[in-house]
Amino acid sequence: MINLEGVPVSQLERLRYIEFCLKFLGVFSRSDLIDKFGIGTAAASRDISLYKDKAPQNFSHSSNSKNFALNSSWESLFEFNSSEVLNLLTGRTVQSNNRSYIPNDILDVIDDPRIDIIAPLSRAIYNKKVIQVDYFSNSSGFSTKLLIPHAYIHNGSRWHVRAYDRTKSRFADFLISRFRKLENIEDEVLHNEYQSNDNQWNRIVDLEIIPHPDYPHPEAVISEFNMKDGVLKHSIRASSVGYFLQKLYVDCSKNPLPEKHFYRLKLKNRLALYGVENMHLVRSFEGFDE
Repeated sequence: MINLEGVPVSQLERLRYIEFCLKFLGVFSRSDLIDKFGIGTAAASRDISLYKDKAPQNFSHSSNSKNFALNSSWESLFEFNSSEVLNLLTGRTVQSNNRSYIPNDILDVIDDPRIDIIAPLSRAIYNKKVIQVDYFSNSSGFSTKLLIPHAYIHNGSRWHVRAYDRTKSRFADFLISRFRKLENIEDEVLHNEYQSNDNQWNRIVDLEIIPHPDYPHPEAVISEFNMKDGVLKHSIRASSVGYFLQKLYVDCSKNPLPEKHFYRLKLKNRLALYGVENMHLVRSFEGFDE
């Protein structure tokens, strides 16, 4: 690891941000630093100069002279863990090492994708590139796929990437921790492979969830979920509906499951699920009568 002894803590934070952008987005500009930390142009220039002095091999100018791109050779100044990076990339709340004011016990997600997979995967998403991956699935074992990734999805316990799969000519979710080898492919992304053509991602489903009719204390459920007039209304992407209903353990059957089923919630507007592709994740959903 390169020696950073003597660099002020505030400047270390900015240097770390430079490396974050380079490593996980593949590109960085002086304005990124100014906007993020509210510093002046001269201070941002000093930070970039210091980073280039410490790790010159990490920088190369992009086609836009105002930007810097990730170089083919690389030596990290900082360590990143996958949970921190994925939270930063997706704008989620990050559990930091700062002082805790209130006693707490936060259970970390066991799922911990490899950082050497997240870095090129994130750059591919950010720069709209094709990737080739070795992927393990429960149905077919290891296979090599050509993917065009466009978004991360966290289902409450594990990280997925949403991508177009050229092997099967469809958009789907892929568990990142099942990726092994990953490399960028210099190939053109076709029109039908862009996020704008991912119908399940772009479709918004309005769910209405109520206390289960057989639950003995509906008032407790209404209070717990802050329901308005006894209904929890939630708008969500169709591609995430299955994860959401599975996580909340919502009864999605046509007729409420009787007695000893352990459900506290019931989906009121079941027809809203028509056309949602990942309802196989929800055990109580038996499909529609055609």
